Amino acid sequence: MPHAKSLRAIGQSLEALGVVAFVMQKDGRNYLIRSDSFTDLAAVAEKKNLSEKIWDRPSLAKKTRELLKENGSLSFLPPYVSWLDAQGRRKRRKRQSAQATGTMKLSQLLRTVGRHLDRLEPHAFTISWSATGATIHYELADGQQISETLSMEKVRELTLRMRFQRRRR
Repeated sequence: MPHAKSLRAIGQSLEALGVVAFVMQKDGRNYLIRSDSFTDLAAVAEKKNLSEKIWDRPSLAKKTRELLKENGSLSFLPPYVSWLDAQGRRKRRKRQSAQATGTMKLSQLLRTVGRHLDRLEPHAFTISWSATGATIHYELADGQQISETLSMEKVRELTLRMRFQRRRR
């Protein structure tokens, strides 16, 4: 699955959890996410199933157990990301206008960063995300290490440009 789709699906989950700042690391095929916002995640999981909180769907406890790690991070495995993507597609289809969701949403902004990464085809990457911007460290197949810092305005601009290109097709 392209990074753009994966990061949008993960972004939708993080939006539902109210996460604003995090560090995402691509670990093989998995995405590992750490955030100070996760300190109370175990308490949230006890009160209500995390998957229910994300997608308002019951009986997904097994998926939640796979997501939560002992060190307080979240690990998004490929089957779970595919499932999240399918849930997101279903939700977006139900909306009257998919374009009505602005470029301020974390999921859309992460999708843009994912599209950027898809073009670069990195071997591994780490994204440090905050309310002011994103820093992306990635390693290309030839071993070259690159670091980019994007302000939130730049990510929004790229998101708008991406949307405009899709409309012209």
